[in-house]
Amino acid sequence: MRITKRILTLYSLVIIMVMTEIIGSSCSSTQSGLIIFAAAGAKAPLDEICQRFEQQHDTRVAINYGGGGEVLSQMELSRSGDIYIAPEQSFMETAVDKQTIDPDTIKDIAYMIPVIAVQKGNPQNITSLADLARPGINLAITRIETTLLGQYALDIFDKAAITEDIEKNIVTQAARPDILLTMLMMGQVDAGIIWHFYRVQADQYIEAIFLSADQLTGIGEMQAAISTYSSNKEKAQQFMDFLVSESCKFIFEDAGYIVDAEEVQQYWQ
Repeated sequence: MRITKRILTLYSLVIIMVMTEIIGSSCSSTQSGLIIFAAAGAKAPLDEICQRFEQQHDTRVAINYGGGGEVLSQMELSRSGDIYIAPEQSFMETAVDKQTIDPDTIKDIAYMIPVIAVQKGNPQNITSLADLARPGINLAITRIETTLLGQYALDIFDKAAITEDIEKNIVTQAARPDILLTMLMMGQVDAGIIWHFYRVQADQYIEAIFLSADQLTGIGEMQAAISTYSSNKEKAQQFMDFLVSESCKFIFEDAGYIVDAEEVQQYWQ
């Protein structure tokens, strides 16, 4: 797997840009009320949901955004926080194992489909998995150590029996899907395996190519749960109820997510 100096330099810049944007993000500057530790990929819908909850329930909400594992570690180290929002179900499983959240409170809030993402206009004319193995295609995936999506990408390649050819084109592995998205937007790579909702949130910069159900090996489930460290479980439950309400489902849908479990069956069974 080749990684050029240019990619490494730009990748470092991407990390700085993304971390500057997301660390310390919150709906409110106050630390009173509810504290949520959430996946950075959920920022677009969660910011709006948080603001609506504050207005409707007269409760301040502070959100700490970051990678799923990163914010989970922050919760553990600080022994604080009322709600954990995991970008993928594997992170919630870890939170259960570490007794960081109450497993009885886990809720599915959105579903995500792995897709091939390309630059707007699809300059490399990529239309299938086989095209990712063409000579000269620069491909990015996410790390299997930090994302379920990264493991899905490798499983998809393996299922299609093209792993050996595709591995030659993988030029980098991003720590998170949003970092991979930025790489595509900056033209650092030609394609990547990413969650489908980014095609809505970055429609001016990327296009998505959906795979058939028999090509996929799994989907992502964004989940939320009440923290075992919560000092205001009643208010936390109130937020959880709000989070899975019909009005919030519309917010997630507008951000490109799938919220109906039956709709998921169109893509994965």
